[in-house]
Amino acid sequence: MQLLIEAGNTYVKVAQLFDNGDFELLGRYPSRKLEMVLEPLLDKGINRIVFASVGPVEVDNSIQRIAQLANIPVMQVKTLRKDFGVKNAYAEYQYLGVDRWLTLVAIHQEFKVPTVIIDIGTALTFDVLSEDGKHLGGWIAPGYQLMMKSVLENTTKVFSDHEHGDELIFADNTADGLKNGCRAALVGLIEYGLGQAREKLKAEPEVILCGGGVRHLPVSWAKAYRRRSDLVLEGLALYAKCR
Repeated sequence: MQLLIEAGNTYVKVAQLFDNGDFELLGRYPSRKLEMVLEPLLDKGINRIVFASVGPVEVDNSIQRIAQLANIPVMQVKTLRKDFGVKNAYAEYQYLGVDRWLTLVAIHQEFKVPTVIIDIGTALTFDVLSEDGKHLGGWIAPGYQLMMKSVLENTTKVFSDHEHGDELIFADNTADGLKNGCRAALVGLIEYGLGQAREKLKAEPEVILCGGGVRHLPVSWAKAYRRRSDLVLEGLALYAKCR
């Protein structure tokens, strides 16, 4: 059995990969509790740790140290120029986030059709993938919470209160105006990006929505697209099984 770890800036996801190729998500934990989470797992017949990280180097070092102390081999997956049939669009390929890379790899293995992947978290990432696995580039933009925070911290008379509703409509008050304005910015970026993607791909792409920030999109609008989770872990599982 192998242990898969997806390390972000503040949280880590941990999953176990069984010998039959299936994996099970064990949970999402604060990075600072990583050692406490991993310690009991290492006594359960783990024969390798496979991880990818977009978080601080301290988290990477912790994983390496924990594995070394437990005498368990460890593999850190990093972005490549080409692998699993996917070709990275970046000239300096190593600067494409490994989370985006693993998502591209996972999606191409499953679909092999023109695809747009929209991942919304702290940031929104928008990536375009051709049928033959060529990454055609993408965008990075602030996510909903980051847009909200930027406005609230840099103005004096704009404020927010409760969570937004589902409808995306013009507001008659400041709080809803801010929330729906930020939501509309996400939708507008996605709509414009899809138009650009259709031109580049010369086809109607499969659209994949992922990440916790998808909840800020209007449900009636987002239901037209496929929703997925744990794509980074799926990509990690591919590396764990094949490398």
